[in-house]
Amino acid sequence: MIETGIPKLDEYLKGIPEGKSLVFYIEPGVEESNIGIHVLHHNLERGLYGIYVVSESSPKNVEKKFREFNWDIKKYDKLIVIDGYSSLIGAPSEEKYIVEEPHDIRSYEDVLLEVMEKIEGKGVMVFDSLSNIMDMCGERETLEGIERINKDVGSSGFVTIYNFIAWPYKEAIIYRMKRLFNAIIEVNVVEDVVTRQRMEIKKVDWNGAEGKKFEFKIFKPEGIRIYIPKISVIGPFQAGKTTFIKAMAKNFTPVERLGATVGVEHGTVDYKDYRAEIFGIPGQERFLPLLDKLGSSSNGVFLVIDSTKPEEFSLAKKMLEKFSGIPYVIVANKQDLPGALKKEEIKDRIGLPDASVIETIAKEGKGVYEAFEMLAEKIMECLNAS
Repeated sequence: MIETGIPKLDEYLKGIPEGKSLVFYIEPGVEESNIGIHVLHHNLERGLYGIYVVSESSPKNVEKKFREFNWDIKKYDKLIVIDGYSSLIGAPSEEKYIVEEPHDIRSYEDVLLEVMEKIEGKGVMVFDSLSNIMDMCGERETLEGIERINKDVGSSGFVTIYNFIAWPYKEAIIYRMKRLFNAIIEVNVVEDVVTRQRMEIKKVDWNGAEGKKFEFKIFKPEGIRIYIPKISVIGPFQAGKTTFIKAMAKNFTPVERLGATVGVEHGTVDYKDYRAEIFGIPGQERFLPLLDKLGSSSNGVFLVIDSTKPEEFSLAKKMLEKFSGIPYVIVANKQDLPGALKKEEIKDRIGLPDASVIETIAKEGKGVYEAFEMLAEKIMECLNAS
């Protein structure tokens, strides 16, 4: 199976079987539209072949793109670049494989077949811009050629990957194009509090993952991250919210005076394939009106409680009610102190028998990432239920 290397997408697809084709159907205006290059790099890292078909910019930009993500292009001896650009502008090319007639899809086919005949092994063939090739070679001619390419390349065990910017083509062309691929991944812009992108599986013919989606951003040099723009951290005064955020966040901005939080705190969490923005709300009563404003705009919420103070559980529950319908995890903090209640008793005392509770010792970092991972999964489930 071939992987995309894109968080969550591989989990949903369960890999791409050899011989299949996939298109990233990208809304115009997506910040980083060349998603296929991440698939290319991931498979090169796995020791597979990566054939990259360049049509919309100079092949020299491939190395530039690799540098942006701190990838060393020179270490990949199985990277093959096919230059479909230089002949278009009448420029010399340093590449071994050149499309001499970039306005003719059969010229692309001839070069691709030549490459496939000379290599042994598996991998991916990535097209930097199917929409650009369609504009140069003609829409119908290109689609006929892509159908042949998918068949010929697929018979060698390769997976074909296409970036396609969804400009307003005729409906008949789009309908025909979508029938050519085994999988279609729509990539759209999400604009609310923070701009980000969303991937949604619109078609996949080897499992039942249609409709699965997740939101992401591309960071440099880190690459693609599942992105959660707003997680709120709430709880009674001195329950350990600041310590909890500090234990898992980088770039933490505290707002403290005399050891007490007196303003909204912020931190960024990078964990596994996730990046999340965390906002801590002070527990003093005068800050409670903030919860009404934050409730509707949060993707998820941590309710941090002091496990030794059941007398505060009623207040904590009232705080949580401000976030109705939003995924949450109860962080049962201060488990190292005498008299700390365990999660089953906490669920009973707080009156939330179905709540997810994670026992933590935030000052030692124990349980904090377990809590983050649980909430992140709940947020993904909520997104896919919508």
